[in-house]
Amino acid sequence: MINIVIKDSDVLFQRGLTWFFSDFFSNEQMKIEFNYSLTSESVKVADIIVLSLCPGECFICLPELQLRKKGIVIGFIDDETRVSAQRSCFQDIIFIPRRAPVTQVRTAFNSAWRRVQHEGYRQSSVSCFDCRQQTLTAQQLRIMIGLYKGMSVMQIAGELVISDKTVFTHKYRAMRKFNLRSDYELMRLLDEMGNRNDWQNMSMNI
Repeated sequence: MINIVIKDSDVLFQRGLTWFFSDFFSNEQMKIEFNYSLTSESVKVADIIVLSLCPGECFICLPELQLRKKGIVIGFIDDETRVSAQRSCFQDIIFIPRRAPVTQVRTAFNSAWRRVQHEGYRQSSVSCFDCRQQTLTAQQLRIMIGLYKGMSVMQIAGELVISDKTVFTHKYRAMRKFNLRSDYELMRLLDEMGNRNDWQNMSMNI
């Protein structure tokens, strides 16, 4: 049995990955079990975990990954030149551009699969000790949540009793922390965090 977890909101891309893995393992005498939900339970038994990561997402915590025991983690990203894999849970992740041709995906995955099947392979340990995860200050988090809710800079400034310039400054600093280049990328990251209701993983413990 090969357990594969695919986290991707794009149904067509998700189906494409399902076909890819079914084809890749077509000569194996093993059943494939697909799970399209990244949860603690699905991660525990996963042989392969596929993540679609929006800009900035590799800088924040994915607590489910702490429970993985074995296997491969593949991260599909928009721009491989801006990826950071310094955090302990991402040290052995395979980053692949989302628009990479199937041949490139197959080559990268084939190499990774052969490596983990090697008799002497040992899974990297995942530790949160000294994690380099990026965080926001309390004020930056308030501003990010305001932007996520659709508030304008003026509305946020009025609610927090600060100047428009201060809001822009905090927004700019937050975008730099997560290596974001545009408001579009910022909103994609905020949407991801909002969908997971996971704001605490972006905030400093203060």
